[in-house]
Amino acid sequence: MRSRAWWKVADQILSGLTLVGLSFVVAHSAEVGNFGVFGVALLASGFVLGLSRAMVSDVFLIQFSDVPARVRRHAAKEATGGAVLLGLVTGLLCCLAAVLLPGRDLGMAVFAIGLALPGLLVQDALRFVYIAAGRPGPALVLGLTGAAAQFTVVGLLAAADHDSMVPITFGWGVVALVTAALGCLMTGLLPSVGRARLWFALNRHLSVRAAVEHVLGLGALYLAYCLIGAVVGLSAVGSLWAAQMFLLPAYVAITATASLLSARFELRALQERSLLRPALLTGTGLAVVAVLWAVAISVVPDAVGMHLTGETWEGARTVLQPAVVGVVMLALATGPGLALRAWRCGDLLRQVALLQALLLLGLGLLGAQLHGVRGAAVGLVAAHVIGAGTLWALFLRESFLRGSGRRAEVPAQPVHF
Repeated sequence: MRSRAWWKVADQILSGLTLVGLSFVVAHSAEVGNFGVFGVALLASGFVLGLSRAMVSDVFLIQFSDVPARVRRHAAKEATGGAVLLGLVTGLLCCLAAVLLPGRDLGMAVFAIGLALPGLLVQDALRFVYIAAGRPGPALVLGLTGAAAQFTVVGLLAAADHDSMVPITFGWGVVALVTAALGCLMTGLLPSVGRARLWFALNRHLSVRAAVEHVLGLGALYLAYCLIGAVVGLSAVGSLWAAQMFLLPAYVAITATASLLSARFELRALQERSLLRPALLTGTGLAVVAVLWAVAISVVPDAVGMHLTGETWEGARTVLQPAVVGVVMLALATGPGLALRAWRCGDLLRQVALLQALLLLGLGLLGAQLHGVRGAAVGLVAAHVIGAGTLWALFLRESFLRGSGRRAEVPAQPVHF
């Protein structure tokens, strides 16, 4: 299981690097407004992909890693069928939304993402099927093949100097569909869409809560980006997304550490040992890493930034400092978040996530109205600061109650590593 956890993290790193690498390729040659269109398309696909991981891929990894191969293969057909069904539903919603969106380029880009979502989700689910089976090699091959194809197609289309993002977005979507077909051939699996409803019904005890957490977390942030773009303009989405591209290593360090330390926090909680010191070390250690990366970014010359991101560098530099503070807050909140999860305080975590989601939307839009994209970035950071502070306050209260013996017992619930 430890090996599978490492390979899951490696797959997430590869996905993140591919996404940001493609963003750099497009940003290098696109105008700020066009890059904003591409950013909206990536936000939509990223949100649905995270939802699929919460409801399909991660659930499969938890439930079917240590089962007979025959059982795992049968479940894989249901899981990938669930990914197809989720892709079809969300893809249809994207296609319908595309008709209502202003601007031909934005509508066509979202329409292209809608067509590509079934393939994108199936490709991701198939990689997790390999990881669950203890065969990370084919998962890596599938991921690298998809990344290489995307870089080739998107790079060629971006170099063609199109005035529109539509060809690039459609090209990216076609590659996702082709890679999904290749994955089905490699595994010899045909997704069972007819049994997809059974998959969601049998695994709703894991998938529903994970999906809610995803919607309240990244979902709220992505929605805030899109609403800010509606207020300030698509160039704002391009600026915000370009700043996030430079912060990828810090995000990778935070998410990888959280994934790898989750089991250790769970074990200490079962042993009724204090989680105060591990939470402090995790939060402060990751915050130091984020600050060091921020210092490294701050010395990047303008010439290098312009070379990497073209016209979007000016907007990215405007919001880069607030975005760095947001990453530091995310790092600080990782420790108490892991501790509360290990203590089975899911209700507290969801309450904090709901509070932060509302703050992201409210403060982000308020900042955009008052001071444009810079104000929007400051509003988003304020939401992260309040969320991290609330999480620490709840964790310290819970730690005190458990340490004083007023809440010594830990609810007896199954633990999944």
